[in-house]
Amino acid sequence: MTIPKQTSGKNLPLVVEIHGGPWTRKQSWGFDEHAQFFASRGYAVLQPDFRGTRGYGRRHFVSSFGQWGLSMQDDITDGVEWLVGQGIVDKSRICLFGGSYGGYATLWGLIKTPELYRCGVALAAVTDIGLYFSITWSDIYRSPYRWLEYGAKIRIGDPDRDGDKFRSVSPIYHAERLQAPVLLAFGGVDQRVPLKHGIAFRDALDKHGKKYEWIVYSDEGHGFGEDKNRFDFYRRVDAFLKQAARGPE
Repeated sequence: MTIPKQTSGKNLPLVVEIHGGPWTRKQSWGFDEHAQFFASRGYAVLQPDFRGTRGYGRRHFVSSFGQWGLSMQDDITDGVEWLVGQGIVDKSRICLFGGSYGGYATLWGLIKTPELYRCGVALAAVTDIGLYFSITWSDIYRSPYRWLEYGAKIRIGDPDRDGDKFRSVSPIYHAERLQAPVLLAFGGVDQRVPLKHGIAFRDALDKHGKKYEWIVYSDEGHGFGEDKNRFDFYRRVDAFLKQAARGPE
């Protein structure tokens, strides 16, 4: 949790920054660009280590298996609701931000618990879990570790057996439930989460007349490396949050 300087630490606007992976190492002490970016603009920042995050033991890790959109999402919700209950966060000014799996969880959070969130920023978001398994030219499909054949079926689920479950927690099939504005950003040559995820979700939003902002950096992959694109993206995020979340008061 990061609290912006020169504030009372109460009734703050909140950005929930959801890490990607999702099976990555737990948060550690030190400079974090996202936390500092948002805190410098007056937002409190929650960076939850939901189940599956590494560094908390086997039970915490294994409890994430098959739980995309389910208990993994509930962990994030619980953290937000606790902050609201403590009076640290203004419940009317909460937004989600995340990339890759974090982008997926951002979209699913807006859909699953729309009463909690005012907006979301989803970068390189997985929008369809079934599509995650079926795109044959993604780098995970071509991985020498055969991730999709073995590890992913254990940790996420088996597309042959769990197709209905995947659809039940994939944002693309529930676009009509989206209420808050969302900013979607993708790299045009992303081979981890190909642009196809974004285009399909954008089409679903258009079908239901939903509000969104759309950004594609044609020369970027899974994340933005060019300074011009990074500066442009974060300026857009800053402006989006000020408008959608009403910004710090």
